Amino acid sequence: MHRLDRKNRIEIGALTVIFIIAAFFVYKTTILTRMVLPRMETQAKAQEEYFYLLSDGDRIEQSFSYPSDRLLSAGMRISLDEDTLGNLVSNEKDLDLGVLRLDIRDETGTSVMHADYDVYALADDQVLVASFPAAQEGWKGRTLTIVLDAEGIRTDVGLKIGYTEDVSGAALRINGEAADYTLNIQTAQYQFTYWKQWAVFGAALLYLLLLGTYLGFAVLRLKPEQVFLFAGSVLAVVYLLLLPPLSVPDEEVHLKEAYYYSNYLTGRGQAKDGLLRMDKEDFTALSVFDATPSLSEYDDLKDSLFSSGRKEGVKEIKRPDTQAPAVTYLPGIIGLSLGRLLGLNGLLVIYLGRLCCILCYLLAMYWFIRLMPFAKPAAFIMAILPMTIQQCCSYSYDSVVIEIAFLYLAVLFGLFYQKEPIRRWQVALYVVFMVILSICKGGTYMPLCLLTMLIPVSRFADRKKKWVFVGCMAAVAVSAFLSGTLSYVLYVASPTAEQAAGSYLEGKAYGAAGILSEPMTFLTMTVRTLFLSGDGFLETMLGMQLSWLNVFVSRIVIYGLLLLMLLSVQRVEGTGGVQQEVTVLQKVSFAAVCVLSGAMVFASMFMSWTPKGSITIAGIQGRYFLPLLPLFLLLFCSKNLSLKKDRGSRYMFLAVALQCVAVYGILMSLERIL
Repeated sequence: MHRLDRKNRIEIGALTVIFIIAAFFVYKTTILTRMVLPRMETQAKAQEEYFYLLSDGDRIEQSFSYPSDRLLSAGMRISLDEDTLGNLVSNEKDLDLGVLRLDIRDETGTSVMHADYDVYALADDQVLVASFPAAQEGWKGRTLTIVLDAEGIRTDVGLKIGYTEDVSGAALRINGEAADYTLNIQTAQYQFTYWKQWAVFGAALLYLLLLGTYLGFAVLRLKPEQVFLFAGSVLAVVYLLLLPPLSVPDEEVHLKEAYYYSNYLTGRGQAKDGLLRMDKEDFTALSVFDATPSLSEYDDLKDSLFSSGRKEGVKEIKRPDTQAPAVTYLPGIIGLSLGRLLGLNGLLVIYLGRLCCILCYLLAMYWFIRLMPFAKPAAFIMAILPMTIQQCCSYSYDSVVIEIAFLYLAVLFGLFYQKEPIRRWQVALYVVFMVILSICKGGTYMPLCLLTMLIPVSRFADRKKKWVFVGCMAAVAVSAFLSGTLSYVLYVASPTAEQAAGSYLEGKAYGAAGILSEPMTFLTMTVRTLFLSGDGFLETMLGMQLSWLNVFVSRIVIYGLLLLMLLSVQRVEGTGGVQQEVTVLQKVSFAAVCVLSGAMVFASMFMSWTPKGSITIAGIQGRYFLPLLPLFLLLFCSKNLSLKKDRGSRYMFLAVALQCVAVYGILMSLERIL
């Protein structure tokens, strides 16, 4: 039976006192301020790519029935080209780009709120609102009219308001003429009830995380993978609460693709080519969320999550074909299918898919840490990086790719450094992970398979059997690539005219022909991109920017985690360890594989995401390099550097503590994305 000694009690007491002080500070600086912010409500949501372009002298009168009792403000969300506006402002001395005058009137035509906005001071996707000094009651069912007058608007600014189909109870007149559509309508009231619960529940979760991690390492003496199951679960729940669906980059695309495969699994059938058939219930739930989360989404989520029943009917929408294999969506497919078969409401269906992704993440990272023959603290920290948790707890296909790459490398390191003969289960896992790596992300991480050649001859009966093994693995990898990935590579490198027309740059990217005809352009842009953004790739790989790059984590956290990982792969005096066996040849090979996979990332983005005439390669994200992180860390493992004591448990606890600081950064960032 494990008992708390005097040292443990003192450390737990110090931890508790520090946490209470920090929690009070967080409450005062984030939770309390958020609770008194106006809660934005979308009464009419604009459809994608549907805009009304404002001109000088335009007068817009938008009437609608207000559904709530409390009202603080009302208005509209506008869109503009920030680059164009920035150029105009920098070239104009008087900043006279026009004024938008907003007036809110009641059913009698009396003005109740008014606000003026100078165009030069606007930002893209800004909400223009007129407000009461404080929220007023008694507005439910009353008719409000938003009157917007555009004075002196410069046409080259491109000021637009999104619109949608006719909304019940809303009427629009533009310059005195009735319109058959509805402009977006935004209102606000007090306050955000979600954050009242988060102040208590979130603090309790984080304290439980710190206390449980401490007890696991210092008192119960659990193995790193066992402590990870606890710490990873709590952190995953925290990220689930803070980052709603669709906030992870491209998550909407991947959710819809998982839904496509779920239709087959549940026997729901599919629409014609290019379309996806979604249950109306799930489509409605999906429409609650935006790519960049807003504070009002959290209250909508809390209020709607446990409603019962499902809407009848099906809606056909455009299918975002990612060309990715179904295996990369398997956790999400299972969750979506179970939720639909159980008849859960749309929000629960979406969240059940995310929960299955979390379970997959916990299982994969548990085995990653357990299979690592050395540097388990480094593996633990990699498993709880902000970027790892964000991606692995979402529908993004990056989640499965990261998990498989980590598992593959753990098995590979076991083949490198363990002394006993290779076991059948190791070969089976190695083949499975190699096949999945070969068919994911266009084979970007296939260079990892080249490391098979470094497996020592001593692990085989003789040299001949080693090279037979290497040849068989190469055949497996190439066969998997040709059967499952070649079509994706051709889609990126040489799309058909129809595919190019529907792509991001509509055929204006460099393509494979650009690399073949202008190789020096590619090399020059690669070097320039690395010099300009290399540090950003490192920081975002670890998780400095989350959720469509709008949620920021302190560099103190990011570089603190990096330092802890680098310390965790060093040799400890008196304990031996396989760290001493990372040879120069292996380091050169690790570096070469990282360069090859990195080059494939740069090449794919150059071909498909970089417009001709650009000076850097566009579209590269730090998370693309996360599967290479274990190899990257071993490049810094030195025989000449050793630590006197094994402090792995402390490194892992400090990493968890830094994650708590990262959560504070997420809370602070959410205040900026109203």
